[in-house]
Amino acid sequence: MSSEDALNGAKTMVMFLDGYINTVGREIGMGKALSLFTETCEFMGAMRGAMIKQQSGIKQFDAKAAWSLLLKSLKDTAGFTYEILEGSPQRVIIRNFKCPFYEGARMLGIDDKTIETSCRAGSMRTADAAVKQLNPNLSVRVLKFRSTPDGFCDEEIALG
Repeated sequence: MSSEDALNGAKTMVMFLDGYINTVGREIGMGKALSLFTETCEFMGAMRGAMIKQQSGIKQFDAKAAWSLLLKSLKDTAGFTYEILEGSPQRVIIRNFKCPFYEGARMLGIDDKTIETSCRAGSMRTADAAVKQLNPNLSVRVLKFRSTPDGFCDEEIALG
């Protein structure tokens, strides 16, 4: 499967997810819907992180190992286009150019501020919960959220 095929498949799934969140948000309020989404993402991230830690046999992960064994595979299989700006045991910074979460939401007509809120409440919380299973001193955060559709996002995995 090509990177473009992976991106298109992931965008389709994101569109279903965003459509569901918006429908639920109309019924119970967007705040409650996002809260439940965040809770789900944190649970799924913690499960994935625990599984990777168990399978790897590594006792203590640094930022570079967490990127290599956990987050890189997620980006590669979902069709992200990215580059690594910094890669050390203390900190990895990734610049995302193509993102299925952003592109799928834009296809539904969702505005950038709402996409950013969903990203921070969803996929970033999944990633953060996952790396905390590998090492409680690791964290994942968005350093810069794209300001235009042809822009980019910078994310950081860091020990701290």
